[in-house]
Amino acid sequence: MRKTGYSAALAATLLLTGCFHEMHELRTSEYGDGVPVGYLGTVPRWELDADEGTPIHAITLSVAGGNASFTRKYANVEGLADECLQLPAGEYDLLVTVNMDDADGYSVSGLPATRTDMLNGDVSVSLKEPASSPAQAWFGVEHVAIQEDAVTLATPSLQRLLPSLTVKVANVPAGARISYSIAGVAQSVNLMAKDGNGRLGLPGPSGAGNLVPAVQTSSGLDGFRLMPTAKDAARSLLTLDIFSASGLPLTCICDAPLLECGKEYTLDLDYGTIRSYMYIDSYSISPWQDGWTISGEILNPQE
Repeated sequence: MRKTGYSAALAATLLLTGCFHEMHELRTSEYGDGVPVGYLGTVPRWELDADEGTPIHAITLSVAGGNASFTRKYANVEGLADECLQLPAGEYDLLVTVNMDDADGYSVSGLPATRTDMLNGDVSVSLKEPASSPAQAWFGVEHVAIQEDAVTLATPSLQRLLPSLTVKVANVPAGARISYSIAGVAQSVNLMAKDGNGRLGLPGPSGAGNLVPAVQTSSGLDGFRLMPTAKDAARSLLTLDIFSASGLPLTCICDAPLLECGKEYTLDLDYGTIRSYMYIDSYSISPWQDGWTISGEILNPQE
């Protein structure tokens, strides 16, 4: 995890100041007489420095525990940081989602709607249109303990949800068209569960059919965002349907590595070397970026 940026630190300072002021202003518990309460402030931070400054237009905060459960929505970070929530003392799980609303092309299920609903550890997100390549979304989870008459500051780390795939095809002849489809992608991701690497975001089973982007007429896909590989698939299956200028078809099956939540993948191909079947290996560019290469041969690893 990366360090909290200056903006997040400043927001945390302002939030704590407001919370202490609110503690002195509120003398009664909104949960009833005799119920010990504390206060929760939430200031999310970006996991990756590269995401700093990302425009935020929708934030959802879900709080769930034995004494209270609910979901609040905010238009921006300022709205979230300005609110100091009063909660009965106890243990709680927090889930924060960013830019993951219906209007962004996402469908989220399992969030507690009221104080009586529970966050049962199964909050799933899916894409309304699997081939839509929506803008990236983020989420973070944190466990907190609320103490009586004390302020607890939560700083969940926001990690990217969707993997991104770029396919570069060099030397495409004039008039040739290439379309792409990917089989084995997950239908949904459980935000509260961990994958085999211990990282939040557990892919579900594969959805019905393939992911089919629009037909490409240039050199390939550029940063296409999609769901990760399904938990019941050992590898991904990328299919290239190539049509020459004269209309002759060629189908290429790329047996590719897994697509993991939030990572970026790049495959470089040359039109003249494409074959009907290609086994794709992976090499690391950074902790969040992988390159794909044919049969273990790294193509331009410094690019």
